Amino acid sequence: MKLSDDLTQLTARLMLVQERREAINVAQELAGFVEKIDALENNTPYRQQKVITAELKFTMKEISSMPRMSKTFKKEFIANGLVTHVVKRPSGKHGFYYEIQYRRNGYYITASSKDLAEAKKKFLKKTEAGEIEKYKKKSETPPKENTFEGVSEEWFVYKKTKLCERTYQNYRSYYDRFLLPPFRGRAIVDIKTIDLDKVFSELSDRIYEDTRIVANSIFKYANLCGLIPRNPVTLIPFKKVERNTRRALTKEELIRFLKNLEKPEYAPYRQCFLIMLYFGLRPCELQDAHFEGNFLIARNAKRKGGKIEYKKIPICRQAREKLDIQDTVIMPHRTDVLNRIFKRILGDETATQYYLRHTFATKCQEYVRPDIVDIWMGDSSERLVGRVYTHFSDEFMQAQMDKVLFDI
Repeated sequence: MKLSDDLTQLTARLMLVQERREAINVAQELAGFVEKIDALENNTPYRQQKVITAELKFTMKEISSMPRMSKTFKKEFIANGLVTHVVKRPSGKHGFYYEIQYRRNGYYITASSKDLAEAKKKFLKKTEAGEIEKYKKKSETPPKENTFEGVSEEWFVYKKTKLCERTYQNYRSYYDRFLLPPFRGRAIVDIKTIDLDKVFSELSDRIYEDTRIVANSIFKYANLCGLIPRNPVTLIPFKKVERNTRRALTKEELIRFLKNLEKPEYAPYRQCFLIMLYFGLRPCELQDAHFEGNFLIARNAKRKGGKIEYKKIPICRQAREKLDIQDTVIMPHRTDVLNRIFKRILGDETATQYYLRHTFATKCQEYVRPDIVDIWMGDSSERLVGRVYTHFSDEFMQAQMDKVLFDI
């Protein structure tokens, strides 16, 4: 009876084999099973062979250093012949728990506990002979976690703290409009390159580029999580769309812009455009900007590894003359609306409000070292000595800004 149970369990596990390591492990156990039968038939002693195993052989240092999100899926081990993953997830303010997962070939087997050994025990229980078939039946209707929208929502939660708000909302918009409708309710493993190609073939160039970025990130995440064998988006060609050339305003354009900005109908937008000109902010950075002493503080829209950074930009002489630094910084409209108003003020339909940021950078570099300007702009400077090993005082930065003249 024991041999019959062993054979049933090995057969069930063999049906789940997908990777070479799994095949090797099951093959070794089958070889041992055959040797056991031969020993019984010949009435000879059976010498049990050593079976390869790597069941949760992690040191405490490895466990404590496990990241909390996607990289944890790379921590693999073998449990009852299945190559599974252990995930360390946050729980509460300071706690965490371990989740062991097997999500392949339509199967979804998971067990979790605050204790790694207990999680292992629960998982091994679920993969015993007869238990695996239960999960096979469940796999006919993919669990929410394995559907396209389930994986996408998990990816959005992961990326929310790593993207600036504007980029996050843009990604959400492309997903809701172009990706979710055709793939809602479908298991992500069933979505093929040809399905995606039909969607992308109906998109215009700019929307095509941005939607492909979102789709590629979602399927790449699913691949890293072991939900799909490969990323189907990699076969979809990437089309780089030509952007409008961004440049600094000429002297004549700057004079015309500042003159038109004084008109009463543009009063609600005067502050935000002057801040973009005299501080080089991106439009989306206006939202969290505020004056503090002799500086403007703004959250940098560019993040490195999800880390939030703030820019501290000295107030130039021209800004003091034209702005009331005691006022609260107000973003009067969405960035796309501001861009249309900027075109109207400048009298140029091909212009973009980023001309103001480029004007700031150009003027500053006429008077100040480029590495200082990089810090004010919030760009990733290649001059690492200036960014990593040098710490400029507020007095030095103010003295540098005092050199800049927006002469018109």
